[in-house]
Amino acid sequence: MNKDLYRLIYNRALRLWQVASELATAPGGTSGPSPTAQPPARACLHPIPFALWLTLGWVTITGIATAQVVADPHAPGQQRPTVLAAPNGTPLIHIQTPSPAGVSRNTYQQFDITPQGAILNNARTPAQTHLAGTVQGNPWLAAGTAKIILNEVNSSTPTQLHGSMEVAGARAQLIIANPSGITCNGCGVINAHQLTLTTGTPVFNTRGALEHYRVQGGAIQIDGLGLDSHSADYTALIARTVQLNAGLWAHTLQTTTGPATVALDGHPTASLPATPGDRPTVALDVSALGGMYAGKITLIGTEHGLGVRNAGQLSATSAPLTVTVDGLLENTGRLQSATDTQLNATAEVNNSGLISAAQTLTLHTPTTIDNRSGTLNAARLDITGARLDNRGGHIQQTGLQPLTLQTQHLDNQDQGRLGVLDTPAPASPATPTVTAPISNAPPTVTAPRPPTPPRPPLPPPSPTWPMAPLPSHRPLTTAAATSPPAVPSTPSSPT
Repeated sequence: MNKDLYRLIYNRALRLWQVASELATAPGGTSGPSPTAQPPARACLHPIPFALWLTLGWVTITGIATAQVVADPHAPGQQRPTVLAAPNGTPLIHIQTPSPAGVSRNTYQQFDITPQGAILNNARTPAQTHLAGTVQGNPWLAAGTAKIILNEVNSSTPTQLHGSMEVAGARAQLIIANPSGITCNGCGVINAHQLTLTTGTPVFNTRGALEHYRVQGGAIQIDGLGLDSHSADYTALIARTVQLNAGLWAHTLQTTTGPATVALDGHPTASLPATPGDRPTVALDVSALGGMYAGKITLIGTEHGLGVRNAGQLSATSAPLTVTVDGLLENTGRLQSATDTQLNATAEVNNSGLISAAQTLTLHTPTTIDNRSGTLNAARLDITGARLDNRGGHIQQTGLQPLTLQTQHLDNQDQGRLGVLDTPAPASPATPTVTAPISNAPPTVTAPRPPTPPRPPLPPPSPTWPMAPLPSHRPLTTAAATSPPAVPSTPSSPT
């Protein structure tokens, strides 16, 4: 057999001609013609007609533009996707047949997305896409489309996502799973109602339904151009650690860190031993250039002693911002919500930045709250900690309801301010409820009522309310999306 010659093969399921190498492998089969199956219709191509057909977009060659996405040759045939190229060169992935539970399981030895993006084909018939115009139907979906498109990566290196991943055809949940890690720099989704990035191993039941993830290591890192999944209803990051050096835009965002069994909704159900190796210092690290911008944000850290460090901005624009961490919570940036902000830590809370809420700010820790030079601001405050250090800090309540503060020791020196802000109101503000033995110099615990002695000017009544303008999400980057010209009529009996 001439291994350097491409063959033109008629695909009866798709009703079109395709070019394939002699070494092409069918899912679950071996390279070369099958000794038992009926040989497919094929014809040799001469160089000039072949070049013309490629130019017109009537045929595509697999394995050239798609070298960044490679199916795992060692995976079972029913888990091996077919990787082709759309007429404009965008990788076109025919996902595998879904299980009875609607899960299409696809295994790769490499799943790296370039800025050109990639298309996961969940269409039974030709479909229009943003990235590549009209694409052919997927022959593996004769029994129905997928509800969940699972992409498992068996690799010793992290997956690199540098472009958009588009689901062609029926909208579906998109999952990328690589225990070695995932790096996103300019990644996003199109036509996916959910996006999950995880370093966990997917676990299935006997019906082929996805049950949970087993996370024991791996990191998710957001760099450069960030991650834009605002068009999806729900976004989840599930890994041992998460690092944000760029923006993340989502509708509803769930981030779960630490070695654990994690349910599909992102909530941990049981702890697991971590992968041997160097222990990270924090579970979630948001740099000054990083940020999370979503309607609702939930952060859960399960690994004991590993905390959250934020130097960027976490903004929930329409629902609560919730942080639950089994360790230290350190904020030098901004944590803010258009409704409630709820923070729970098992170790110290150090805030030299801004933590705010339009409604209620709840901050609980069994140890110390260090708010030196920081600001806590909300319509209502509910603060609990064994020790509260507010030297030079501002704890400000803008509402008239009681301010709740429970602590065993309060230090409010160095022009620290604690109380209800001066705001015009028909009734006098309530006096803050402070439960604390006061030691050292008497702290200034105030619920200001005019007249008052001259005081250093306070910052604006609500430093972030209305919230600071959020950076807009990344504009959708699309490749040239041109439909291919009409394919010549297909012979009824190919030769």
